[in-house]
Amino acid sequence: MRSALSFLDWISKALGAFAAVLTVSIGVVIIAEIFARSVFNVSFSFAWEYSAYAMGVAMFCGMAFTLRTGGHIRVSLLASALTKKPAHAIDILCTLGGIFFSGFISFALCELAWKSFLSGSTSPSVTATPLIIPQGLIALGAVLLTLQFIARLIRLLINEPPEDTTVSYQVD
Repeated sequence: MRSALSFLDWISKALGAFAAVLTVSIGVVIIAEIFARSVFNVSFSFAWEYSAYAMGVAMFCGMAFTLRTGGHIRVSLLASALTKKPAHAIDILCTLGGIFFSGFISFALCELAWKSFLSGSTSPSVTATPLIIPQGLIALGAVLLTLQFIARLIRLLINEPPEDTTVSYQVD
């Protein structure tokens, strides 16, 4: 079980790094677009479309890593007011809610990507990007978030810390 959890953490880190690269690439593409328009009066037809895809993919691919490192925003007022056992029970209950909602979103996104694949849907722009690419990557990120919620539940049930505080890239 622990090796499966470690493997899931490794995948989450890898997709988190991929999300970081995508986020930087958005800045590079948009700055290049602005520069090309200002200096050469030329526009990159793909810049805004691909930046939007990259933003969606980066958001979803980074969520599992963010959950694992405790980076999601949460209100801990109730948990801090309770003793350890009830706070632990509420954490388990909230994690079950996270599994439910992320599972629902994962299912819907996988179904959307699958339908785009079957129909061969492309973007209505000049690039005619096959929509399975961004939709599939977004669905992958959502599925990984669901798996990370399940791993969090397992860690809570076996009394392991649910967050990995040794790996965090938060700014203090």
